Amino acid sequence: MAILNKLLSIIEDMTRKLDELVNRGYDLNDWRDQLASIHALQVKAQAFIDLCQRLLSNMGITVEGYSGIARKLREMGLVTGEEALVKSLVGFRNVVVHGYANLDLNLVDKILKSRDYRRVLELALALKDRVRQYWDP
Repeated sequence: MAILNKLLSIIEDMTRKLDELVNRGYDLNDWRDQLASIHALQVKAQAFIDLCQRLLSNMGITVEGYSGIARKLREMGLVTGEEALVKSLVGFRNVVVHGYANLDLNLVDKILKSRDYRRVLELALALKDRVRQYWDP
């Protein structure tokens, strides 16, 4: 399977798992639900970041570090209003992985309740449509 399709598949899988968690009901005071939701959000964010890096690489564009991804996508006309989403994914991933700050469980709850996590899948699918010629064969 091509790398971009594999990453998209991970994003789709994490979206389904988060939908299941939200549909059955969750309690972020329960460590299992807390870890499950945070891990799924982290994996989804990392897969999206990797997808963007690979896509930009396929276009012949290099990005140093994760922080430049949103800017490069904007410069290439691939994101407009979604730039803030890309930046927030990078920030969320950094907080979870590196513990730069305490993760706000109220933010996690808000993301889950609003199903805002679905926007990542929507953007990944939109990017695939926008630059199909650079998608892995």
